[in-house]
Amino acid sequence: MTQLQQPTSELIAVCLCTYKRPSQLGRALDSLISIARPASTVFVVVDNDGSDPDVERHVQKFRGASGARVEYVIESSSGISAARNAAIKTAQSLGAYAVAMLDDDEWATHDWLMKLLEMRKATGAGVVGGPVHPVFPAHRKELERYATLWSVRQGRLRGRVYVYCTCNCLVDLHAVSILGDSPFESEFGLTGGEDSVFFRRLFFAGVGMAWCEDALLYEEVNDERATIAWMRRRWYRHGNVGVRCERAAPGPGDMPALLKTAFLLVRFPIYPILNSRVFAAPLLWLLEFDRLRGRVACHFGMTVAQYRRPVVADD
Repeated sequence: MTQLQQPTSELIAVCLCTYKRPSQLGRALDSLISIARPASTVFVVVDNDGSDPDVERHVQKFRGASGARVEYVIESSSGISAARNAAIKTAQSLGAYAVAMLDDDEWATHDWLMKLLEMRKATGAGVVGGPVHPVFPAHRKELERYATLWSVRQGRLRGRVYVYCTCNCLVDLHAVSILGDSPFESEFGLTGGEDSVFFRRLFFAGVGMAWCEDALLYEEVNDERATIAWMRRRWYRHGNVGVRCERAAPGPGDMPALLKTAFLLVRFPIYPILNSRVFAAPLLWLLEFDRLRGRVACHFGMTVAQYRRPVVADD
């Protein structure tokens, strides 16, 4: 296990990337105004568009209300990887020793950041993750029985805590340095999965990971995403990009992706026997089917571009 070095700086950077969601960004920033935080906290907002003046207005409002140093960065290269790399690079240039990350459609609880920092201090982990709880529209409350499908919960890999997404995490920048100048792979910028590859590489490099259940964020589940059809597409995407993540960041002794897909296909008919939750929620069997469809499609060269940008016609 890689030992965490003592920070040479007290600066912590809270980073948030956004793309064409000014109202959600405004809500996220409003939640950060009054959070408990060290005096040395700075904030980094990366706009992966730059065309909407409302985004900068929300940032300016937050700068005035929070009284903190706030860096607003426009990243012109399209894709979530470019935005996340810009956030990391900005935090490094400011002299931060770690970054805390959340998404623009989330909002923070008062003690979110301090709980992450306390867990880092208690465990010495290079990465600390926390839960994200979904908030459904009032007219879709029936989906709350499946809330765990929309939530972010503690992950485990090879018997150890595994943090797998950037939507709620604290990451030591010294640990990130082992991944080079662009720790988030550009080839995953429009498909998603860049955070999975990022965390897999850190995990297999021996960077310790911890989980803090009290470092809570909430996430809006809008009308578009508050459907079983959307969740099925999500699991298809997970399967599709999962194959590419396994190839990009294999672990020692990992089964080749194609062989793993074949194994999962053979296992599928008895999946309910292996996963007792299916008996209480048969939807999980259907979602596993969708995940397998996505994996198979990837082996045939079909890639889902979750963050594909609209094509702008030349004048």
